[in-house]
Amino acid sequence: MVAAHDEADLRTLIGKIRCDTDGDTVSLRDLKDALGNRAFGPLFVMVALIAILPTGAIPGVSIITGSVMLLLSAQLLLGATTIWLPKSLEERAIPRDKLLSSVDKAEPFAARVDRWIRPRLTKLVRPPFVQLMAVAGILISVSMFPLALVPFGAFPAGLSMLLIGLALAVRDGVLAILGIAIGAGALIFAASALIG
Repeated sequence: MVAAHDEADLRTLIGKIRCDTDGDTVSLRDLKDALGNRAFGPLFVMVALIAILPTGAIPGVSIITGSVMLLLSAQLLLGATTIWLPKSLEERAIPRDKLLSSVDKAEPFAARVDRWIRPRLTKLVRPPFVQLMAVAGILISVSMFPLALVPFGAFPAGLSMLLIGLALAVRDGVLAILGIAIGAGALIFAASALIG
């Protein structure tokens, strides 16, 4: 599966936002082009970062990021080797200055995270476990929709998908376990928010 060949650390992925995009806005197509059409893990990471950084407070961003993560998870489940997003989503864009401001805030965190991630328990990021991660991704992504009206309500789900994306990108099974565990918490949070 392509996900096993996405290798890139968090600082490298964040750097691509700054170096491989230009203009006043950055669209999902720009991010996909910067990463390549086979990079499931890195695109999960990029979209999750948009969801959990201050850019996630922009109205409608949680719906967009949740939709993209849902589509990526479904394609991962089906064993797709290239990424497909509908044109309506690919054209969605956010101001580049706001994105870069969020990136600046994330870089110190990325430097600390990169010291702890590496290839390990790699069997957990290969089939059939990748399909289990994809199912978890589908459930976690769906939880973002009812939380779109809650300020930063999608943060737990976004953090979970960030870890799952990094797990795919770096082939780190420990991150996969952690991401799914946080995702379970995100689902409980979503259920309690709906019930409450």
